[in-house]
Amino acid sequence: MRYRDFLPEINRLSIVAAVIMLAFALTQLISFPAQDFSFLIFGILVDLKLDFNTIITIMTAILAAAGMEWLLQSHPHRKTLKYKWFAIRHWIVPVLTALVIGVALKNFSGSSLWWVTFVLGSLLLMAVFIAEYNVLDFQSPYSPLAIIGLTALSFVLFLLLAVSVNTTNLRLYVRIPLLGLGALMVISRTFYLRLGKWLPVWSLIASLILVETVVGLHYLPISPIQYGLALVGLGYALTSIVSGIKESRRGWTMWAEPVGMLVVLFLVGVFWR
Repeated sequence: MRYRDFLPEINRLSIVAAVIMLAFALTQLISFPAQDFSFLIFGILVDLKLDFNTIITIMTAILAAAGMEWLLQSHPHRKTLKYKWFAIRHWIVPVLTALVIGVALKNFSGSSLWWVTFVLGSLLLMAVFIAEYNVLDFQSPYSPLAIIGLTALSFVLFLLLAVSVNTTNLRLYVRIPLLGLGALMVISRTFYLRLGKWLPVWSLIASLILVETVVGLHYLPISPIQYGLALVGLGYALTSIVSGIKESRRGWTMWAEPVGMLVVLFLVGVFWR
C-alpha cells in the first residue's frame, strides 16, 4: 500500500497544518487588551470582547477552509466534480476543527494543558484533512473507513466544543450561536456522509432541538463532560433517527443505534467523576 494512495500531497499537508498551528502558537507570544463592544438586540444588552485569541481563531478557521481546498486540488478526482464550488462541503469539518482548537487553547491559556491541547490539536487537524481528502471520491477503497472516521471525529469535535464552552462559563447568548452553528455543521455533514445528499431542513430542525437543550442544560448543576455528553448523545440520536427514516428502516434496525448510543453516553455521564 503506497501512502500516496490515501494521503494528500505530503508537502501541502505539512504546510497547511504548520501554518495553522503556528498561528495558534502566536497567541502565547502576542497579545493586546481586549476591546469591549456593547449593543442592544431587542432591548437586550449584549457585551462582547474581542481579543487576539478570538481574531486568531477566526483567521485559522478561514485558513483551514483555504487549506482544505488547496489539498483537494491535488486529488486525482478533483476535476470530476460537477460544480466549481462543490468541494465546499469538505470545508465544514476542518473549519469546525480550527474553531474547537481555538476555543480549547484559549480555555487552557497559561497552563501546562495548553501544550497538550496544542499537540493533540495538531494531530486531530491532520487526521481531519486526511479523512476529508479520502471522502472526495466515494468509490475509493479508503472511502468507507474515512467516512466512519470523519463522522466520529465530527462528534468528538462537537463534544470538545461543548465541554470547552461549558468550562469557560460563557454567557447563554454566546453559547447558543456557537453551539448551534457547531451542531448544524456536524449534523449536516454527517447526513451527507451517510446518505450522499444534503438535508438542510432536517439539519436545521435537529440543530434547533439541540439549541433548546443547550438552554435547558445551562441551568443544571452538571459537570462540563456531562454537559457535552448530553448534547453529543442527543445530536447523534437525532442524526441516526433521521437517517433511518430516509433509509426506510423499520423496527429494531431503526431504534437500536440511537437508543444504544443514548444509553451508553447516559451511563458514562452518570458515573463520570
